[in-house]
Amino acid sequence: MKKRRLFDKKFFKEMLPLAIPIALQNLLMASFRLVDTLMIGQLGDTSIAAVGLAGNVSFFIELIAFGMASGSAVFIAQYHGAKDEPGIYRAFSASFICIVPFGVLASVFVMLFPSFFMHLLTDEAPMIEEGSRYLTTAAFSYTGLMLTQQFCTTLRSTERVKLPVIATSISAVTNAVLNYVLIFGKLGLPAMGVMGAGLATSISALLSPLIVFVTSLVQRNVLVRCFKGLGMLRGFFARFWRRSLPVLCNEMLWSMSVVIMNMVYGRMGQDSFAALTMFRTVENLVFVFFVGICNACNILVGKHIGSGDIEGGKRLSKQFMWLSPLMGLVLGAAIIALRSPIVGLYDTSEIAKHTAEILLIMYGIEVGIRNVPYIAVVGIFRAGGDTRIGLIGDVCVNYLIVVPVVVLCGLVFKLPFLTTYLLMLIVDDLGKCLVYVPYYLKNRWIKPVVDYKEID
Repeated sequence: MKKRRLFDKKFFKEMLPLAIPIALQNLLMASFRLVDTLMIGQLGDTSIAAVGLAGNVSFFIELIAFGMASGSAVFIAQYHGAKDEPGIYRAFSASFICIVPFGVLASVFVMLFPSFFMHLLTDEAPMIEEGSRYLTTAAFSYTGLMLTQQFCTTLRSTERVKLPVIATSISAVTNAVLNYVLIFGKLGLPAMGVMGAGLATSISALLSPLIVFVTSLVQRNVLVRCFKGLGMLRGFFARFWRRSLPVLCNEMLWSMSVVIMNMVYGRMGQDSFAALTMFRTVENLVFVFFVGICNACNILVGKHIGSGDIEGGKRLSKQFMWLSPLMGLVLGAAIIALRSPIVGLYDTSEIAKHTAEILLIMYGIEVGIRNVPYIAVVGIFRAGGDTRIGLIGDVCVNYLIVVPVVVLCGLVFKLPFLTTYLLMLIVDDLGKCLVYVPYYLKNRWIKPVVDYKEID
């Protein structure tokens, strides 16, 4: 019997049409942060560090949005494989009626109390003042982020990936233009500095879901039909949130642990956090490739399991688990080779630039391994219907090991920033791989949400 190759033409034929558009969409979303950072970098270290810290608020809210939308994707991808459209409508609606009110409340609260959040993140007065000014105008973007997450997750989970890319492209171009005009005061408008960057982000973030929704109305695609599910939630809502709530808690608690660590980094010097902000801009750009394959993995594995093809889902999961570290080798080498030209784009202190280069070397070495837990939890386990193991693993590793290491190294023992960050990477990646890889190999993550008898 001929042994089957790990990667064959069928795999790439299924994966690439999904992974490439999704990666492109997330690349454009990452460009929001890149443009903000490059332009704000012209205003000095205080501005770039302050906006980097303020971005933790957006990060936390965006991860909650992702958690809610990702919870619906557990159902939508499997219902799509089972060809159960009413199930798709119900899953969308159960998430939508929660995600919109949260987005509006988040926007209002952050806009009214920006300094409260900045005081949590740093004790340096100049950064608190500058970051608060940014949050005042950036707060309006949170509602747009929520809607974009839900709309695009629904379309992607049903293998409709072109419209999210188009909408994000237009939004990204709008963001870049408005950044230039509002930050530096072009076309007769006053120079707004960081407030201009926040306003540009808000306008472009609200534009994206508007484009998706209006285009969906014209196309009469599945997104518009999903609103029928608002009247079909009886008996489903509790079932939906029993499976989805662990996803939301997973993302919320994970993002909170990252924010706690950033609170420590924010107290380790302005130059260090400016370097971290530059580094994370590059990290976000590289991460989009893993987002692409992770989403493709979630869609395809969920589709196969939803249709009852369990063996097909297991085969695909193995291919994606190997693809992540292999792709990491290529991307890591590129990061290390290009680190100096990348950092040279920023107008910051030499200390910040040197620190950013070392961070890029660290990341380049371990980027492939670092994303294995991400592919396992978000791409495979959730697609299989297992939403609890990610919550258990992330909370245990982050709160029992990673956060204590960062707090002890950064605040108690006062170790250098780079040493603290390196130790964080080691314990984070090693701890999660030891939890998730053995669990994956035992196939305990296959827990279909589809009732096959009901579909038949």
